[in-house]
Parts: sequence; structure tokens; C-alpha cells
Amino acid sequence: MTAELSATGGENRRGLAMIAALLAIFTTIFASNLPTPLYSYWKDQWGFSSTALTAVFSIYVLGVVTTLLILGSLSDKLGRRQMMVPGLVFILAGASAFLLATDIYGLGLARLLTGIGTGLVTGAASAALVELEPNENWTRAATLSALFFTLGAFAGPTVSSIALHFGTGAAFWPFLVIIALTLGSIILLLSAPWPTHLGQRQHNFKLRNWRPTTIKVPRELLGAFIFAAAAICLAWSTGSLYASLGPSLAMNLTGISDRAVAGLFAAAWQLMAGISQFACQRQPLNRLLIAGPIMLITGLVIMAGSVLLSSPSLFALATLATATGAGATGVVAIASISQVAPPAERGGIISAFYLMAYLTMASVVLGVGFTSDVIGFGTTVLGFTTLISIAALALMVTAVRSGRATFW
Repeated sequence: MTAELSATGGENRRGLAMIAALLAIFTTIFASNLPTPLYSYWKDQWGFSSTALTAVFSIYVLGVVTTLLILGSLSDKLGRRQMMVPGLVFILAGASAFLLATDIYGLGLARLLTGIGTGLVTGAASAALVELEPNENWTRAATLSALFFTLGAFAGPTVSSIALHFGTGAAFWPFLVIIALTLGSIILLLSAPWPTHLGQRQHNFKLRNWRPTTIKVPRELLGAFIFAAAAICLAWSTGSLYASLGPSLAMNLTGISDRAVAGLFAAAWQLMAGISQFACQRQPLNRLLIAGPIMLITGLVIMAGSVLLSSPSLFALATLATATGAGATGVVAIASISQVAPPAERGGIISAFYLMAYLTMASVVLGVGFTSDVIGFGTTVLGFTTLISIAALALMVTAVRSGRATFW
């Protein structure tokens, strides 16, 4: 009887700790994606260029990448909660900076703080979920993490789009929601009972003696790494366009006049990409390597048509198609790198993998913003759809020639 009660108590401790970690992930991704529909609003209010707008978005990526590079492995030594709570403090500071921002520099500071917080929270929370999952069910832990990641990515721009619809306080009260969620997450993390043998600070660890882990890819895995990295970069390129300039694209090029409706396209893209990832998890990778790029190319062609014809309905269809293709291609990339990375070097290889993805995101966004200021937004988007379509086709051809992909 005593043993049964002890087991039940242990499960409860794990359950509450898992809820705290999941809420931390949701809050962080919610905060990261919430500003997307507001960028065009701030641009009109303060009159900055597309290059400046995309630079603000890229500063967030800089915060995430820098944190992952320097502090990505610190939670292994310091403890999971000990990393998540400071990360959420950065998210809280970022939301407060958005509330106080009066120009482009204030927005940049807010995005940098949010990026640092995202880098601190997501890695530690993902590792905590794997450790807290009973019976080491890593698949369920990864699925829960992806689910709350998707929910946060969808809910963030949805809330700010609703705020734009009502008008009053559109750039104010959504950040109060972030602050409330962040405070709730911190309180739950600090109060939830945590298993004493999981995710705790190592007794002999001293912060002054800690050094960042070097990120490197073994030479014998370089070919497989380049292929997987190319796939994830392809998947994230379209997502970064929607996350930074999606609402502006909808309003300026496809004839959508309602700023709130335009903002919902970013939310719809994130939701559809998440659904696609879940739907494709059990599909053969050799077929996804064909289906993903084909769907992405189809969506990009439709996007070009929506720009040329100023068609909101075509843009809606392009949003669903590109998100589906990006989700399927992302599954291929993650599965490919997970299969080839040996356990002893998996952390460094996967860190390098995501580093490439984030750098691509920043490069694409900055490139689109700068080019649109020089040659025009419409021409830039048409050029983007052409280049990414060519890249998707090249990935598919490479996969077929190498035997990674088949049509049956």
C-alpha cells in the first residue's frame, strides 16, 4: 500500500512538472509570434522601411542563436527549472519593452530580449519533457512539445489580430496577456514539485568553471548533415516570410484591406504547418521527400499568382499549400538528422542543424526586406517564389538521384 501511494505521488510530481514545462513552451512561443501582425501597424505609425522591419525580426533570431550557441547545454549542468525561470524573466522583460517602445529601436530591444528568453526556455523545457515522461516515452514527449509549440505559434498572432480588429489598445493589451502568462508560468515552475533525481543542478557544478560546448559535425556525417540542413532551411524560408512580412504581403499585394484579417494569415500558416507535421510523422520519408517539395512548389506558384492577380482567395490557398509542404519537408529534415546522429554527438549535431535553420531565417527575411526597398515588394516576392521553388526542385532531384526518395 505504501509503495502504491509513493508511486502515485511520484506520478503526480512528474505530471505537475510536465504541465509547468509545457506551459513554459506555450508562453515562450506565444510571445515570440504575437508581434507578427503588429509589424505593419508599427510601420505605418512610425514610418520605418521594410529593411528596418525585417531587421527587427532578425534581431530576435540573433538572440535565439547566440543563446543556443553559448548557453544551449548549460541546463544539463545547472538544472532545467534553473534555466527556464530566467528565460521566462527575459520573455517578461521583452513584453514590457514592447509596451514601452516608442520607435524602431525599442522594438529591436524587445525582440532581442524575447529571442534570448526563447533560446533559454525551449531547449531546457524540451529536455525536461523527455526526462519527465514516464517510461522514457520520447515519442510522446516530442509530440507534446510540438503540439504546444504549434498552439503557441498559432495563438500568438491570433490574439494580436483580434486586438487589431477591435482597434483600441491593439499594441498594448496583447502584451499584458504575455505578462500574465509568463508570471503564471514562473509561479507554476517554482511551486510544482519536481522529481529529486531529474533535471536538477549537479552537486559538483560550479558556474565559473563552465564552458560552452563546441558545436561541430563529424566529417563522415557531413553529407547527410548538409542534406538535412538544406531541407530544414527550405522549410523555414517560407515560414520566415510569413512570420515577418506575411500581413504586409496580404495587405499590399493581394487586396486585403483589413489589417486583422491580414494578420490571421500568419496564424493560419503556423497552424497548418503544425498539422502537416503531425500528419506526416508516420509517413515513409522516401515519399515525403517527393510530396513535401512538390506541395511547397505548388503553394509558391499559387502565391505568385495571388500577387499578379491581387487575389485574396489565391493567397489563402497559397498559405495552406506552402505550410503543408513546409511541414512535410521539416519532418524529413528532423528525421534525417536524428537517424544519422550518434547519441554521443547528437546534441552538438542537432544544435548545428538548428543553427543553420535560424541563420537561414534571418538571411531570408533581411534579404527580402532590403530587396523590396530597392526594387519593390511585388517584384521581390515573385523573385522569392522563383528562387525557393528552384531550391525545392533541386532538393527533390538530389534526393531521387541519391536514392533517398522514390515515387512509389
